[in-house]
Amino acid sequence: MSNVGIGLTGISMLLVLIALRFPIGASLIVVSFGGLFAILGERSAWSAVGIVSYNFAANWQLSSVPMFLLMGFLCFHTGLTKGLFHAASLWLSRLPGGLAISSIFAAAGFASVTGSSVACAAAMGRIAVPEMARHNYDISLATGTVAAAGTIGALIPPSILLILFGIIAEVPISALFLGGIGAGLVTAISYVFIVLIRVRLNPELAPSVFEEVTWGERFSALKDTWQVLVIIIGVFGGLFGGIFTATEAGAVGASLAILAASMNHSLTWRKLMEAFRETLITSSTLFIIAIGASLLTRFLAVSGAGNYLSELISYKSATKP
Repeated sequence: MSNVGIGLTGISMLLVLIALRFPIGASLIVVSFGGLFAILGERSAWSAVGIVSYNFAANWQLSSVPMFLLMGFLCFHTGLTKGLFHAASLWLSRLPGGLAISSIFAAAGFASVTGSSVACAAAMGRIAVPEMARHNYDISLATGTVAAAGTIGALIPPSILLILFGIIAEVPISALFLGGIGAGLVTAISYVFIVLIRVRLNPELAPSVFEEVTWGERFSALKDTWQVLVIIIGVFGGLFGGIFTATEAGAVGASLAILAASMNHSLTWRKLMEAFRETLITSSTLFIIAIGASLLTRFLAVSGAGNYLSELISYKSATKP
């Protein structure tokens, strides 16, 4: 079999493994190593695994990933983010599907302190879904809204995916963050309009909440969000103001989260350890996937399958009537 054939076979095997719900990171690594082994031999395959893994993991900018994740998990476990959904629900209670819309804005706020879609969706799922279920919201609307809103974490800074993309594509992370702000806000507003349209067409999806809320209660709820706002302003104010780099911003954010939780008397040793544990698990998962993707890129380059597919697509596009 030619090298290109090995490359195409590897891509097919990768798709099969993913379809079988095999872990993505492991699938990428296994297929890439097997392909390099078939083309270059055992010694070169193991050498590629070591070199690619080291070159990726040794990048100093990657240190911001666990720091931003730690900032988000600290805010969640110490209850700093609970006030986001409560405040949003009070201010938006009169809108059709107000609780669902509140979860979207709360997710946007939470995304600003975690940068992880998984963490964002998990946090809003624990906070918002039970509240919507208590008010007889359609469960598909409740879970679907939270699942969609969780993707905002991949757009609004400090997006972990933008950090990884910036490192791989060698693009300034601060510039990606600036672009992500607009994209994230537009996405959140689009989700709000979708919820409004769905509830207008079918009011049974989100029964009205007949709880009279005074302006005093609305403004009082904002007091529970000041810690998160301080963290956001501190991180992005210093980042875009040139006080510290994107790499340092993660450490600053984690430090501010610890300080805010301590001042709020909500930081305990157990919560701190839980935040560290989830940070390690999530960071390890992201790094394994990214290393696997780097190995796959090396495998496709060595096999020539990448160039073959690119030329095939270009030829089909040029000959298309």
